[in-house]
Amino acid sequence: METDGSIQLPLLSRRRERGQLFQKLQHVIPAVPLLGAGIQGLIHGERGFALALAVAEIVTSALLLRSTAQELRAFRSSHDSEHAAHHGVDWFEIFAAGVLTVEALEHWHTHSHLPRPSFLMAAVTLGLGLFHGRIAEFSARRRSLRIDATGLRIGSRVLFNHFSVPWADLERIDFDDRYARIVARNGRKRRIDLKDLRNASEVREALLSVQARLTH
Repeated sequence: METDGSIQLPLLSRRRERGQLFQKLQHVIPAVPLLGAGIQGLIHGERGFALALAVAEIVTSALLLRSTAQELRAFRSSHDSEHAAHHGVDWFEIFAAGVLTVEALEHWHTHSHLPRPSFLMAAVTLGLGLFHGRIAEFSARRRSLRIDATGLRIGSRVLFNHFSVPWADLERIDFDDRYARIVARNGRKRRIDLKDLRNASEVREALLSVQARLTH
């Protein structure tokens, strides 16, 4: 992205995306037995609250499993893409919160005990789904490359681990088959793993423009 002569690019890490996908898939583990429990409830002719619970088990589990398939397809199709991920509501997390809630209600119904940690986890997961856009935008700022009139920066200035170098202090940028290394005159360095980035070509092009500026 380029605004007012500046360049700002997210660092789209494949490794990080795989880790996030793995964390999401852990929510699927309770969905399969919960779906089975709901089907068994209908087969056994449950009534009242038990019937409503069985229906909720089937609906929430089916929605989460369907969303899982969509997540996997999207991950495979975007694995080599240079486009950033969608920053809207995350329906997967919302359906996962539904599964956690129904699972907690099932435990309360069968054991007469309310599992408060499960409800807390469901509330947190729901929040992650509803506020996914804001969280993703913050994460993108935290993991972004910005080049402007003041110099070069990786990450937001408000974060502790950001890397910022004014033009006068920027010594060089080195490239090899995998990494780009940004070196400041005081010895500070930041390494970018280009092999790991989905938008490696854009990032490399931006850093090459910086390198060209330093040699002129």
